[in-house]
Amino acid sequence: MNGRRHRGALRGEILDAADRLLFELGDAHEVSIEAVVDAVGCTPPALYYYFPSKERLLAEVCRRQYRRFADALEAQLPRTATAVDELIARGHAYLEWAVTHPEHYRILFMTPLASQAAPDDADPRQAAGLAELIGNLERGIAEGSLKPGDQLLMALMLWSTVHGMASLAVANPTLPRDLAHAVVELTGRSVIGSFATGPAPSPGEPR
Repeated sequence: MNGRRHRGALRGEILDAADRLLFELGDAHEVSIEAVVDAVGCTPPALYYYFPSKERLLAEVCRRQYRRFADALEAQLPRTATAVDELIARGHAYLEWAVTHPEHYRILFMTPLASQAAPDDADPRQAAGLAELIGNLERGIAEGSLKPGDQLLMALMLWSTVHGMASLAVANPTLPRDLAHAVVELTGRSVIGSFATGPAPSPGEPR
């Protein structure tokens, strides 16, 4: 690739190329630094200026992809839905993203990244998706459909429920997708029922 790139453009091109390779190959081990620099038309030192290791590069690729997903989800969620319906919709969307981006999901949520260890004073509420879950729970409490409580604990209960099903689906790609969504629907509403002020919300039709 000829010509001088404007400031920051090379970093974005590296991320785009690594993301494309990760999606096409479906295996982080198959994505090499050599393949990325060949795709971009830069040198390894230029890549390492922005990303000191392949691990850091792929972690940022996956974080960026997840942020895009989260932004799209926010735009698509029906604002007329109740807080409970919105929580369930988030669970289904999370599962769907996991099974359509299995290697991204595996790197983000199923692979320890030693170089990305969170500092001791990190706020757990800033973990991927938790802030939005907590926002939904706060809305449910304000609406009176959910009991006041520790919203971080409640959000983690919901996240662990959906993450468990998503991890199973990623690790076992032959698992029928409709069955995975049915599990998210039933278990998600069961967990939310433990927070409800009235009868547990009834499950909707399996997807």
